Amino acid sequence: MRKRLPVITKKLLFTIISSGVLLCTVVFIAGVLSFSRQFKTQYDSSIRAIGAAARECLSPNDFATYISTKQTDKKYDSINTILQDFVDKFELNVLYISSVLPPDYSHITYIFNSVKKGGKWKPFPLGYEEDYFEPNYNASTKRVFENGETIVRHTLKTRNGSHITAQLPVKDSTGKIIAVLGVQKDIQEFVNARHSFMLLVIIVELIFALIFTLIFTIDFNRRFIKPIILVTKEADHFASYGGKPGDILLSIKNQDEIGILAHTVHQMEYDVCRNIEQLTQVTAEKERISTELSLAAKIQMEMLPKEYPPFPERKDFELYGSMSPAKEVGGDLYDYLLLNDDHLLLVVGDVSGKGVSAALFMAKCKVLLDLYAKLSLTPKQIFERANTQLCKGNDTGLFVTSWLGIFTFSTGELSSVNAGHPYPVLYRKDDDSFSFLKEKPNLVLAGMDGIPYNEHKITLQKGDKIFIYTDGVTEATSSKLELFGNQRLLTAMEKTKNMDAPKTLETIRAQIDKFTEDTEQFDDITMMSFEWRG
Repeated sequence: MRKRLPVITKKLLFTIISSGVLLCTVVFIAGVLSFSRQFKTQYDSSIRAIGAAARECLSPNDFATYISTKQTDKKYDSINTILQDFVDKFELNVLYISSVLPPDYSHITYIFNSVKKGGKWKPFPLGYEEDYFEPNYNASTKRVFENGETIVRHTLKTRNGSHITAQLPVKDSTGKIIAVLGVQKDIQEFVNARHSFMLLVIIVELIFALIFTLIFTIDFNRRFIKPIILVTKEADHFASYGGKPGDILLSIKNQDEIGILAHTVHQMEYDVCRNIEQLTQVTAEKERISTELSLAAKIQMEMLPKEYPPFPERKDFELYGSMSPAKEVGGDLYDYLLLNDDHLLLVVGDVSGKGVSAALFMAKCKVLLDLYAKLSLTPKQIFERANTQLCKGNDTGLFVTSWLGIFTFSTGELSSVNAGHPYPVLYRKDDDSFSFLKEKPNLVLAGMDGIPYNEHKITLQKGDKIFIYTDGVTEATSSKLELFGNQRLLTAMEKTKNMDAPKTLETIRAQIDKFTEDTEQFDDITMMSFEWRG
């Protein structure tokens, strides 16, 4: 039976070949570009130097006479001989000096015209004129005459072969540009050399890629693929035969991650068998923990005030709060304390995180806030002292967002501090409107020791209400992953103008449940409503 190539080996071969092709392509392009750039730099420098040297042999002040008379003299013949020597010595195609007329620089009058002996070009006599329309030539000649630039152009794969042309300005003694000197040199050798270089690079890369792929695949298959297949088969056997571990993996002797994997899988098989035996005990333990969590949730809820009305003897205000944890126990807190006949404490907080750790941190925070509030401290002082205590030993990095206010009945003044908590909603009876009480928030509690907290004051009138909540309200999420948000909260609050505190909280929660539908609650939802009746 013919042995099939493992799938992972096929994928490996495909990856190696793809990567090799990509790498060879990058190397090929980089090599050709580098080769071309070096040759171009060499030819550009050479042609410029030749043109500059030839220009030094000219007598530009005599050009006008040569053009007008079309007669040569000994000086002309001497210069022409020197230019011809340049052509012969440097193997140029042509070296010419011509006057070209603006504005399109297509009408050419030749002053000197030396060409390669035995080449394709014939020399033009002194004063020869022609109209030559070629966009690249006309444009570069214009730049030479008007800007005094030296232009180098590369022309590849034409019917006359490949060549490089340099055009230099020729100035008279006054500095005026009166002619252009052109130098053309064959660079077919460069084109041929580049083709040879490209072919050589391709052949070498293909040979190298083939050898590398072959050697790498054979070695990789022996060292890694076969052991991995063995591990895979053993894992499948273990899963298929009711968790019966074998010792075949011990035959893998690799001193690397594959060997570690084989021995780990071997150990895992025995561990799974042992863990299955412990599963019954774990299940029983889980049930016990679930029972204890239920008890913890009950204890936590008993820490929060839930009587209504909370202070039956007081008829001058309306107050109620509620908390719905997302898990068995939550990290939200709320509280209200009648500090004395003239002062009422209101506080709502939200501990970062959820579960038991958040619940314990919540209990600690609530105790500290109640303690400092009973010492007749201001909201600012309460938060600063509580923050100091909460920062101590806070290795878990938990923190609390909280809003705390103290209401003075005799003046209607509400003094509050916001520690990174959502803005409360304020209802003004006189203009029948709801708005957010946007105080400048402070840093959360337990965030950093020693920071100051800013206190804010507002005055409530008869019939005014304030609604404090945690972000579980505004961040309640629908099945479409939309948040309940601030605007929906204000819209919901519009329906509660004439409701008492419990009905207000019930209405807001109903709006949240309608918005989220069957989506699971992911955060604690805590709300408190206070109305000053005067």
